[in-house]
Amino acid sequence: MVENYHNKLNQLSPLYEKVKFAILLVENFDEKQEMYVAPINQLRSALDHIFKSVNIANESANCDYEIKEAKEHLERAGYDALELLAGSLGTSIINKLMPYDTETLTNVFPSYFTSIKPKIIEIQQNVALRRMERKIESNKSFSAYFDEIVELVNINKSVDKMIPSLQEFNRKKGKENRKDILWKIIIGLISCLVGFLLSKIHW
Repeated sequence: MVENYHNKLNQLSPLYEKVKFAILLVENFDEKQEMYVAPINQLRSALDHIFKSVNIANESANCDYEIKEAKEHLERAGYDALELLAGSLGTSIINKLMPYDTETLTNVFPSYFTSIKPKIIEIQQNVALRRMERKIESNKSFSAYFDEIVELVNINKSVDKMIPSLQEFNRKKGKENRKDILWKIIIGLISCLVGFLLSKIHW
């Protein structure tokens, strides 16, 4: 009986690891470094059901109920954390690239327009869809949602890697623009000087 109980409890372990990872991601990528109450409360409720199941491990039906409730609270904690992350991290990625104009992004980071930005929007739109799916088949929907968030984290890494190249392109472009402006000023001054000298010759 005890071994059977341990097996049931162990089945929660992969889910807990994903939820813990999701909450850590929220804390890591939140610029305000806030502690979000919703996922933590769900974890607390899951822990409460787990300890209730310990006390009634020999009562199969009641124990199964407590394990089921713990699983549901774990999933809610994961969804709450990942929903927060989808919003904050997606916005953060877009904000990182806002200082760079279309010319810079097209030349240095063309995949941003063709795949990255559309993917960010798609992931954010899937938040509501996943919440509906989990009512029907929670394991499948949670895994799919979690995989998308991992993809969002990987996108964030790829954007971070491109920032130095974007900055360098901007620096070179700024230098070239300054040269163009300087030449225009010089040409303008020369034109004025030539015009002035020609006017004096005619006199």
